[in-house]
Amino acid sequence: MSSESSREPAESREAARRLLEAVPDERVSAVLSMLRQLADEPETERPRRRFRTVGVLDAEPDLGRRSKTIARDELGGGSSKTA
Repeated sequence: MSSESSREPAESREAARRLLEAVPDERVSAVLSMLRQLADEPETERPRRRFRTVGVLDAEPDLGRRSKTIARDELGGGSSKTA
């Protein structure tokens, strides 16, 4: 944990004020815009990223077509109904 995150809120605000005073005049509007966005955002957890992957399979050409039949046979389900 950094010393910045363990500060009391009043100390953090004072540090933010000092940093704001150090921002060059031509960049104050950009900082103000960022602060407004932070102030307007609800404090919710950001959604997790989804892990995406692509797999490569070397199998017989009709495996995809036969996958339900294979799964049904291997799992012992006798019904031929699909989801």
